[in-house]
Amino acid sequence: MKIYGLFEIIRVFTRAPGKAHDLPLRLLLPENSKLEDLAEKVHKDFKEKLKYARVWGKAVYEGQMVQRDYIIQDGDVVELHFR
Repeated sequence: MKIYGLFEIIRVFTRAPGKAHDLPLRLLLPENSKLEDLAEKVHKDFKEKLKYARVWGKAVYEGQMVQRDYIIQDGDVVELHFR
């Protein structure tokens, strides 16, 4: 959406491992945010415990495993996995 671009923010959807996408639950992050930024926004301890994530979105194939430094794209659905 244009309004998100004007404010330089992106919408990110989360899902629990093994569960279906729950698109109404979304987080707003600044553009160019990394996966570890998302983990920290969900809970402050998650950044340290983050191992990897699976992502469904435009820049990756369905359910692709990505590392902590992955740059999140607008509309990505992210499934966080921890140690």
